[in-house]
Amino acid sequence: MDVLLVEDEPEMSAMLRAVLESRGHAVTAVADGESGWENYQRRHFPMVILDGISPKMDGLDVCRKIRGSPSGAGSLILVVTVRTSPGDLEQVLAAGA
Repeated sequence: MDVLLVEDEPEMSAMLRAVLESRGHAVTAVADGESGWENYQRRHFPMVILDGISPKMDGLDVCRKIRGSPSGAGSLILVVTVRTSPGDLEQVLAAGA
């Protein structure tokens, strides 16, 4: 499966990429939300993994943009975040993850 990985922390990105690739997935990794959105517009990804807090465009904003795009309903979107405040899960789910 083609996976779009949006993660700005190099160690986390490398770890997630290694796990996904070891399971046979093709990974396109970018370091910010804006690049993630640009990549998604060029090509549909069946799976998108977003950092909840990302430079240039927040992961939830990217999620909303993907869900609003013509092919966005067909993508599985996962959000990886350190946010633990009350309501964070509801925000992630409301964004479409």
